[in-house]
Amino acid sequence: MTIIQNTSNVCSLEDSTMTENNTKTGKEYNYLDEALQLAAQCWCDKETEMLTMDPVLCSAVAKRIAGWMETAAQNQRNANYYRHLLVQCGQSIGVRSYTCDDGTLSNEVLCTKIPEIIANDYIHSDIDTL
Repeated sequence: MTIIQNTSNVCSLEDSTMTENNTKTGKEYNYLDEALQLAAQCWCDKETEMLTMDPVLCSAVAKRIAGWMETAAQNQRNANYYRHLLVQCGQSIGVRSYTCDDGTLSNEVLCTKIPEIIANDYIHSDIDTL
């Protein structure tokens, strides 16, 4: 991790530079450098640009930002995994999982239809005995 000593270079970074690394996935990705740039940009905001940057504070904030970035990335990986499972279920169900409420067919599985289909087809009367 590098400590940013002045904000002149940080303030000129464009948002596209900041998001290039967002497509990387997996636990091996270190969010700290990206988070450090985000934290340093706080001194570029109109209400804070007159303040002198505090590198220690910037690093402390970056550590917390990096933790939230990793949490968000893991949450997205989890959501993708479970959505993939629902898509597989929908593919097994067949055309009903592709059918919109108005009767038109979707190109993709409508994951929100799966619970309704399961409830209509697979709910057993012996469920109260569980």
